[in-house]
Amino acid sequence: MRKQCVKPIKMVKLEALMRRLPANHPKQKKISSDFRKIRTGFNGERIIGNELNGLSKDYHVLHDLRLCHEGSRFFQIDYLIISKKYCLIIEVKNFTGTLYFDRTYHQLIQTKDGHEQAYLDPLIQVDIQRSRLSNWLAAHHFPPLPIETFVANANPNTIIRTTPGFSPILQKITGKETLISKILPLKDRYTFEQLTERQHKKLSKMILEKNTPLYPDVLKLYQIDEKDLLKSVQCPDCSALQMQYHWGKWSCSHCSCISKDAHMQTLRDYALLIDSTITNNQARRFLQLDSIDVMQKMLCAMDLPHRGRFRNRVYSLDRLIRE
Repeated sequence: MRKQCVKPIKMVKLEALMRRLPANHPKQKKISSDFRKIRTGFNGERIIGNELNGLSKDYHVLHDLRLCHEGSRFFQIDYLIISKKYCLIIEVKNFTGTLYFDRTYHQLIQTKDGHEQAYLDPLIQVDIQRSRLSNWLAAHHFPPLPIETFVANANPNTIIRTTPGFSPILQKITGKETLISKILPLKDRYTFEQLTERQHKKLSKMILEKNTPLYPDVLKLYQIDEKDLLKSVQCPDCSALQMQYHWGKWSCSHCSCISKDAHMQTLRDYALLIDSTITNNQARRFLQLDSIDVMQKMLCAMDLPHRGRFRNRVYSLDRLIRE
């Protein structure tokens, strides 16, 4: 059983937001910077995920989990590997340069191009995740599984050091090249199967059911007014917002691209940024389309779930968010 590595929804929403904001918008720089950080982290998780594909089906590999604990609080795990004998939490980093694990002040210090940047020690992060996962398992009436932890850095050129006298912690830190070779010996360390085959599947299935992804309102997060968003259908070739609809096709006045379904991405942007439901009137305003009838045919052709009749009909765009 696997939960594959897919883009986090915040990353997808920021992509849509950058498409829909003018290049000179005052928040564009901050949004672009945040997007690059998320993209770097996701690329690291994808690299580690590719390595984990080498594990046998005895291991259930679940990516990007957000589980509730203590009523309304959540904890997040980059990768959770579940075997019948133990669980393994992997915290993924994608740092370049030199990483120094400072055991005196419990910091991770990155040195790159002569510049130092301090971060929360990921070894502390995984210890917290282990404690919370242990409590989660108990709360859901599963046996007390041993929980191992690794910090995996995806960049193969990173140099890793630690405070003198603390070199054993390096056993908890791995690159992508040594990740599998560090995982496989754990099956010999833990010889007793804590879970039956049925419990193994039940645990993985329950974790996936209880997984609660965060869907941030990025307009609210960056304090952007909906009126700031650029309307119209974006050209799939040149990205210009200059497409016109004639005779069942969209045509770009900038590059002459022709498309039958260019409106799909525009409606997806609306769903990601504004609302997961839309009316004919709202769709026409966002697509810059005049005809009620043409818009009606377009929405009906997409076979979207809807409620209401005629002009009061409201269409659900949830499916577009997940695509």
